[in-house]
Amino acid sequence: MKTMQNMPRKHVFVCVNERTDGRDCCANVQGKEIFTELKQWVIAERRSDIWITKTGCMGFCNASGTTIVVYPDRKWFLEATMDDIKKIKDFLDLTRSVL
Repeated sequence: MKTMQNMPRKHVFVCVNERTDGRDCCANVQGKEIFTELKQWVIAERRSDIWITKTGCMGFCNASGTTIVVYPDRKWFLEATMDDIKKIKDFLDLTRSVL
């Protein structure tokens, strides 16, 4: 077993859950697009201190927006839409470490 030495300062989990039974899911409310936007932002800004990870259902799938959680802050963004991306990026930038 190995342990990691360079842990991220923030780890962002974005629900991209897909359902085929007609129930609400984050894939139907741009979960994948929000994940991609955040991932591309991290890459473009060279933010190796932030990791963006796709997840399955975190228990809050709905018809309005996706679920995002940021650790270690334990900050949950429920029903997040593309219109909320700037607020999420701003939250991630609030405590930006000096690289």
